Amino acid sequence: MKKKCTRTCYVLLLSEFKHIYRVMKLTFVFVLLCISTVLATNANSQNTRVHIDARDIQVRDVIKQIEEQTDYLFVYNYQKVDLSRQISLKVSDTPVSEVLRRIFENSDIVYAMEGHNIMLMKRESLPQQSKKRIRGTVEDQNGEPVIGANIIEKGTGNGTVTDVNGAFSLEVAIDATLQISYIGYNEQEVKVAGKDQISVLLREDMQALDEVVVVGYGTQRKGNMTGAISNIKSAELTVSPIASTSNALAGRLPGLVAVQSSGQPGADAAALKIRGFGDALVIVDGIESDFNNIDANQIESISILKDGSASIYGARAGNGVILVTTKRGIDSKPMFTLNASGTFQGVTKILKPLSSGQYVEIKRESHFNGGGTEENAPYTKEAMEEYYKGTNPLYPNTDWYDVLMRNWSPQQQYNLSVRGGSDKIKYYGFLGFMDQQTMIKKNGGNYRRYNLQSNIDAKINNSLSFQLDVVGIFEDQNTPARDMGVGGYMWEDYWSTLPIYHSSFPDPTKIPFAHGGGMGGLHITSNSELSGYYQGRNQKFQATGSLNYKVLQVEGLSAKFMMNYVMDYKFGKNFTKPVDLYTWDPQSDTYTLAGAFGDVSRLTHTVSKSHTLTLQGMVNYDRIFNEKHHLTAAGIFECIDYRTDNLSAGRTNFLSTEIDYLFGGSTIGMYNDGDAYEMGRMSFVGRFNYAYDRRYLIETIIRADASAKFASAHRWGYFPSVSLGWVMSQERFMKNIKALDNLKLRASYGRSGNDAVGSFQYLTGYNFNKLYMYGNNIIKGLTSTGLANPFLTWETMDIYNVGIDFSFFNRALYGVAEVFYRNRKDIPAKRQSSLPSSFGAVLPEENLNSINNRGFEWMLGTSGNVKDLIYDISANISWSRAKYGHYEEPEYTDPDQIRIEKRSGQWVDRVFGYRSNGLFTSQAEIDALDFDQDGSGNKNLRPGDVRLVDTNGDKVLDWRDQVEIGKGSIPNWMFGANFNLKYKGFDLSLLFQGAFDYYSNLSLDVTRETFDKRWTEENNDPYAIIPRVGSIAPTANYGSDYFYKRARYIRLKTASLGYNLPKSLITAMNIEMVRVYLSGTNVFTLSNLGKYGIDPEAPNIGHYYPQQRTISLGLNVTF
Repeated sequence: MKKKCTRTCYVLLLSEFKHIYRVMKLTFVFVLLCISTVLATNANSQNTRVHIDARDIQVRDVIKQIEEQTDYLFVYNYQKVDLSRQISLKVSDTPVSEVLRRIFENSDIVYAMEGHNIMLMKRESLPQQSKKRIRGTVEDQNGEPVIGANIIEKGTGNGTVTDVNGAFSLEVAIDATLQISYIGYNEQEVKVAGKDQISVLLREDMQALDEVVVVGYGTQRKGNMTGAISNIKSAELTVSPIASTSNALAGRLPGLVAVQSSGQPGADAAALKIRGFGDALVIVDGIESDFNNIDANQIESISILKDGSASIYGARAGNGVILVTTKRGIDSKPMFTLNASGTFQGVTKILKPLSSGQYVEIKRESHFNGGGTEENAPYTKEAMEEYYKGTNPLYPNTDWYDVLMRNWSPQQQYNLSVRGGSDKIKYYGFLGFMDQQTMIKKNGGNYRRYNLQSNIDAKINNSLSFQLDVVGIFEDQNTPARDMGVGGYMWEDYWSTLPIYHSSFPDPTKIPFAHGGGMGGLHITSNSELSGYYQGRNQKFQATGSLNYKVLQVEGLSAKFMMNYVMDYKFGKNFTKPVDLYTWDPQSDTYTLAGAFGDVSRLTHTVSKSHTLTLQGMVNYDRIFNEKHHLTAAGIFECIDYRTDNLSAGRTNFLSTEIDYLFGGSTIGMYNDGDAYEMGRMSFVGRFNYAYDRRYLIETIIRADASAKFASAHRWGYFPSVSLGWVMSQERFMKNIKALDNLKLRASYGRSGNDAVGSFQYLTGYNFNKLYMYGNNIIKGLTSTGLANPFLTWETMDIYNVGIDFSFFNRALYGVAEVFYRNRKDIPAKRQSSLPSSFGAVLPEENLNSINNRGFEWMLGTSGNVKDLIYDISANISWSRAKYGHYEEPEYTDPDQIRIEKRSGQWVDRVFGYRSNGLFTSQAEIDALDFDQDGSGNKNLRPGDVRLVDTNGDKVLDWRDQVEIGKGSIPNWMFGANFNLKYKGFDLSLLFQGAFDYYSNLSLDVTRETFDKRWTEENNDPYAIIPRVGSIAPTANYGSDYFYKRARYIRLKTASLGYNLPKSLITAMNIEMVRVYLSGTNVFTLSNLGKYGIDPEAPNIGHYYPQQRTISLGLNVTF
């Protein structure tokens, strides 16, 4: 039954599976042959041939026929170039260049052909003048090169287009005026008299708004968009070298919450939540994927779908969608780009352990505060003084941070890409390498990543084209066996490794004991050669093939078929080995065995292999009628099959730690295990867009998803959306407002879903367990997984959004504002009922709970130039918060239980605890208390203890005194500010990012930073950071607002200063561009948590790999 329901798509391709590996092996060879063919081809695009047979039709209609039969795009100003002239033309298999000559001979229109662009201009007579060569670059407001911009010498047919770097070179009259234009941007005119080189800034044409933005299953003109969609381009992602792409998004886009809680190499990605929802769906080139293992230099753009526009992805889009588009080939000569950078990583904030003297002093202080005496103190006063001196080998003073940790750890990144093509075939290739070292000095490991990509677009004929994309990602992680991630044991060792022990001995074969929580010490667990290692190998191979068919007989109609295959292989090997630990007596020079790290050698081996097959068919229709009615429609079928196979095995008692393979271990106590998982989805999607005169916009979407996780009667989910837009600036009554570029109102509703509710809960299942002894053997048996629920179905999310886009004074002032509300319902939960234990099963989950979110976003910016200074400055801020609609819980009757425990109708992130009023500063304050704080008549309270508040006044401190003391650790408020400046060859980029109105739980121990800030009799501060050490009052560990603090911060997330070498220095070497730069991330931070010595993005758990500050020096070369 299970296999039947999960073979939704397998039936279609069952016969093909036996060939899949052979196809994969041949793919790389095919790609290399394609690239070789491209590089060897000298295609003459002007010889593309067309067939036209027309009588008495307008020139514009002939142009449309040429565009339909070729990849050419005509570019002209319709107000200046008159194409209404009627002609008759009959040509067959004739080059486009010859057709153009016939059309425009003896007319006042001149044309220029460059790549896929044919530029039309009105002829103007100019006297013959002396010539010179002018060079320049063209960029948009974001500082990105404009590829394919048209450069025309005014009044002539002389022109060219910009290359992949936005650069051009053209021979013109010495006093010529250049006209620079590109679709979606305002045309610029530049006089070149007295100049050999120019820089041009093209501003977005707010009337045209023809920029193409990636949306679900396609692209859309920005001016026709009605959803809440944010977009970021490549140049902003690559300002500074980064290991994980998610970290480049923090602070750049309104509504995107990005929190980086770890700096561990290979695991330092930021958690991304759109509008504070759960983890977003990430789609890379149309396929669900992880984009943190993609090099940011591969990415062309990223779009964030935040409202009903995400409904087109249905079952997986409940928390929003992140669409990543990688770079593709262009019609130009081969352009190679080399990026190289070296980076130093250092911690932003880290608390450091005490010195030996401080440690002993704290141990004595805690002893006396707990009622101890000098006679039974753990250390004498004389010993403490010796530890402070640090000169006697009998009293070591080891700074373990200095011994084991680097102040700066290296990171290096290199990548080489090629991009080019002709009208027949275009190609993009990428090869990248990154090596990121850990902050541990000796054998601490590293993370390496290799990225390979090839994207090929081939035109078979005028109606049929083909795409082949191949991606390879190879990740190697080598670390000590001890986990160093968030909550990892290695960071527990960091705090429990004591400074009173030696870091090394005269005999290097003897390993010092340093307590380390009973594990020997961090010097052992952080050294992979001593205590063992972890090796992780991830290999991902992905191939995507697409056929695109343009129906020439029906204008605007096209079809596409896509097939994608992903193989993901993960290998893990964790090997630990015992280490004998010693103490040393300097006086007698003798060593004593003090214990061991581990008792036997152990090996755990895991292998996971997953396969994903995606089939997609699409029919598109896109047409403009009478220049006012723009109609687009799409029908999509999608089918996805998943399969994962897992194997694991373990061995112990290895004869030799040099033989670290499974066969080298004992069969006694060994284990072998494995499991498999299958899943399938099938979807139908329909989308309809209509725009009238670029003023009135509507989009409707309907998606139907079937998931194998649910019973057949509840398998299908239906997810509609509708959005409306009104471009007020296009109305006649707004035309006279010259300052207004664009004003658009938007409103949307959409429903999306979530099937991540457990697998196959409509079926009764069983688990294998070791249940009982039979003789000397452990016998396996079956236990029930619980009752089945055949009615379990999708979670659904309804989201409502209202937005406004505006721009004034040619983008001198622009912005976006959004308000949203989301209702998430049918969340699985178990009913608050119980079954007798003798029943042998538990209640199943049902669709019971609901949560609703609400919030707003705002972005405001300005762009322009002051002579040679080009600037674009923007700021954004967002707020969101969630509330329980219904939460399955007991029927509380006690008023305090209702206030504290009840969740339905309350904010999700409420935190309850005790209210504090500083610290007690004298015994008189304790004696004056009119209630029992510690449950023992306040006998255990001492000066320096936290003073809690009896909030209900019943003279007893108990759970009823808890009040709401804060919110969660995920910020409700996020903001960012982006500064991009360019002056001649220099560029400066600054990104500030921050958050406020969230809370951090300060579970602080006494550290080197807080030692002098603790409460003592001498430092009788009622608000000391650390209360009295050694308190025996039971309330000392109560959660209170003394430790749960509201947090806020602003940090310079990214800073980059670059310089482009002058063209005059590099042109002779056939180099297009050379840029050198200095950049940094997490450069500095201002936070109210700084005085506690912790990073504001640190997780509430006290043990984690600290966030990293980076400084990079880099080089970009294009040739």
